[in-house]
Amino acid sequence: MEDDRADRTTLNRDGRTDATQPKTTTGVTRRQALRMGCLSSAGGVLGATGIGAGRAAPASSDSGPDQVIHLEYDEYESWSDLYWLTNGDRDNLSFVSSPTYTGETALQLRVRDGDHWGASAHYDFEDDLLELNGRVHFALNSNWTMENGGVSNCRLWNCAMALGEGSAGGGVPDGTNGWSNRLYVTTRGTSPDGPFHLLSYTYHMDQNQDHDFILDGEEYAVRQPAIVPGRWYEFEYYVRVNTTDNGTANADGVVQYWLDGDLIYDRRNFRFTEDYENNGIESNGPAGYYGGQYVAPRNLYAYYDDHSMALNGMFADAPDSPDESTRSDRIELPNGIELPDWLDLPTGMGR
Repeated sequence: MEDDRADRTTLNRDGRTDATQPKTTTGVTRRQALRMGCLSSAGGVLGATGIGAGRAAPASSDSGPDQVIHLEYDEYESWSDLYWLTNGDRDNLSFVSSPTYTGETALQLRVRDGDHWGASAHYDFEDDLLELNGRVHFALNSNWTMENGGVSNCRLWNCAMALGEGSAGGGVPDGTNGWSNRLYVTTRGTSPDGPFHLLSYTYHMDQNQDHDFILDGEEYAVRQPAIVPGRWYEFEYYVRVNTTDNGTANADGVVQYWLDGDLIYDRRNFRFTEDYENNGIESNGPAGYYGGQYVAPRNLYAYYDDHSMALNGMFADAPDSPDESTRSDRIELPNGIELPDWLDLPTGMGR
């Protein structure tokens, strides 16, 4: 794939700083504070928030989403017309003319040799959502490699986030201070030169930095995809926040992934939030972060095209999503424990 980088200078959307603060004590929400540019550091002191006591988030409705948004990159001069930055270097994002999936423009994200950060970019929603169905085409450049002497991971996409100290950086979500779900590419179970596997990485109320490798035999993996550098894939994701009971979060939040129309990941027991107004789904968008204890072994490039979003609902042509009680990849055991039917356990062993 050709690394044809556009020579454009870009700024954070609305001149905002790379801040991800929660609601302040003056009644200003995290989003409002960010847009005013009045915060300058990530993960600051929390103020009071409005808890949605006794309010239950509705299940997905057959009536369709509130709105469907399609970002046509050809129609914009810069990525900063669509996304804003919370971390990384704005020079690592650019519109390019090649490679593209459709049209004449794609978004390129770079992680430099020896660095962790490429960028973490966000498309903001006017009001916090209870559910989000998103789609994007992505590709890794043809010489993408992840050779670091062990399992290596690199973030590719912010699927759903409520920005705050509980959404990243080792913070602990408490139902009011942020949370997140993000897609990574990983070398676990494969070679440093690929094809690569995928990882779902979540900050939720019961565990920060929770990670589910989408590999055969893993609890929430429906099937194991292989990501070949130099090839485009359609990634679809669905995130629905949990319900609450008298202000207490229930463990029924949903995250699902599809790749090229096939369901690959299905988990339905998250506790994300206890505050729908200020700690719902605030944003999603492209991201690149390599490693943690290790850095990118060379310049790495990811490409994105055709980013679409269905707000508070699902696309009309959304892939089939089997009901938890009728999933064909699960069986009922006498003791009520569900196991994937492809998982072989030794005689007499349980899980």
